[in-house]
Amino acid sequence: MVRVGLVERVLTVEFGPSRSKRFCTAVEGARRGAGECSELEPGSYRVRFVLGTDGCVHASLARLLQQVRNWRATEVYEGEQLVSCYHAREMAWCASFHLSSFGECRERFAFGVLPQCALCPLFDSERAIRAGIREAPASGERSETASRGDDFELLVVPDFTNITNLDFLLNPDFLALLHWNTDWIDLSPLIPDFPPDA
Repeated sequence: MVRVGLVERVLTVEFGPSRSKRFCTAVEGARRGAGECSELEPGSYRVRFVLGTDGCVHASLARLLQQVRNWRATEVYEGEQLVSCYHAREMAWCASFHLSSFGECRERFAFGVLPQCALCPLFDSERAIRAGIREAPASGERSETASRGDDFELLVVPDFTNITNLDFLLNPDFLALLHWNTDWIDLSPLIPDFPPDA
């Protein structure tokens, strides 16, 4: 198995001119930050960020975008392609957190791959795919195999011995086992006869 190394990404933020009271603060922050700041014309600035494994660069990008994101003249580019200012800011905060806390991306991808991950140099698509695959049954479930002759596991049967609430009804594996047919379940005790007074 071959693993692809980290790819540096370059994001460019162009902003200004602006009548905002915070414009001077944003320009000072851009000049002091980790990006390369240059003045395109009077009142218009370009800041280039080379994103890699330095969390300070990501944090500097996030701070700048936090200040200038709502200005009409603000644009973010990756190469020549215009990208979402919002996604760039969210990616920068996320990458800054993961780099300062762990030194690498430890996103769990519990809800799938987020849009800002497309801009992140730390994103590993192979790890994201593996995170979406459930390798072992969840706690409280036991597997029972049916004999097919080829040793494939056919069913994952939930263990109903210690159930104290009805959360198992929302388990997608259980509902798939029933082919989403829940007509036999009497849910009337869960539904009140009258709406609450409040």
